[in-house]
Amino acid sequence: MTNPNDQLPTTNYPLLLRAEIKPKVWGGRNLEKFLDKVLPPSELIGETWEAWDGLAIENGAARGKLLRDVIARDAEGILGAPGNFPLLFKFIDAQDDLSVQVHPDDAQARAIEHQPFGKTEAWLILHAEPGARLVYGFNRDVERDTVAAHIRAGKLIDLLAFLPVQSGDVLFVPAGTVHAIGKGIVLAEIQQNSDTTYRLYDWDRVRKDRALHIEQSLRVASFHRVAGPKIPALTIQHAEHDQQFLIACRYFTFEKIILRGRAHTTLDRFHIISILAGDARIEFESGAIAITRGETFLIPARLSAYSIATKSRCEFLRACVPDLKRDVIAPLARAGHAPEKIARLGGAIAAHNDLLPLV
Repeated sequence: MTNPNDQLPTTNYPLLLRAEIKPKVWGGRNLEKFLDKVLPPSELIGETWEAWDGLAIENGAARGKLLRDVIARDAEGILGAPGNFPLLFKFIDAQDDLSVQVHPDDAQARAIEHQPFGKTEAWLILHAEPGARLVYGFNRDVERDTVAAHIRAGKLIDLLAFLPVQSGDVLFVPAGTVHAIGKGIVLAEIQQNSDTTYRLYDWDRVRKDRALHIEQSLRVASFHRVAGPKIPALTIQHAEHDQQFLIACRYFTFEKIILRGRAHTTLDRFHIISILAGDARIEFESGAIAITRGETFLIPARLSAYSIATKSRCEFLRACVPDLKRDVIAPLARAGHAPEKIARLGGAIAAHNDLLPLV
């Protein structure tokens, strides 16, 4: 009898993922400009899904295989733990305002949608045109009935908190946060592996494919004002790279690495690597792979260690599922960062801040 594992492609190398390109009514062409993306002509592109279990692998022995199929056969080797791929990483180009929306948490997603994951997410603003802003929660504490009444009267925007943003700003958007990305913004987003979105308001656009979900939105939304939602990054300076911690929660950490030479990393869970600027190579035990701007790789857990090296300068994003004490708190504390600053990486909403109980 044939062992099905005999047919399993070898995945002991960094996996280049084929991004899925998403046309959107609010999209544009900026992902060509800022990330060298090859986009279909004459279409408005709102998102590229860069790391997701529905993507195909583009290199090596697993070329052409879907990531989810490889994981189903070898979750421990790819993820470092049993289960499904837990994250979704994407780039977003908003050339018009996205809908005002909200996402359920894990328990709500199971109860309402029979889905395993809710949707907590985080953003790094890569580009913002002058005057760009987004919606983050409400401009004061409100009651559900008040929000419902404003929706019926067509006056929801009177309650929304509009936040000006610029390149480099970081925001944590836990499930339940009412939000909208505004026009003129390009960003990188890391999130739980869920596409469950409830539209609360769509700026009076009327399209059959953009239905509102008022009842579900009001069921899962938080109605509190959030003060100071932007997250100050914390940096650890190494000999040949700067490691900037952007966000940390139970679901993911999000880092930006500014590389001047080589950065060596050990891992026991998968990493997502995405290049923002420059060229480099991923070095691992059995070889090396060239990487360039706009490419996203999944580093399988079985590699145990890898390096990223450049001859000039390179910037890349890194995301993973962390051990918060080991991977975030301990290294930042050793670098001299105060506990209250480390805790801010968990966001401005205490009820959703996973670092507060640990620092």
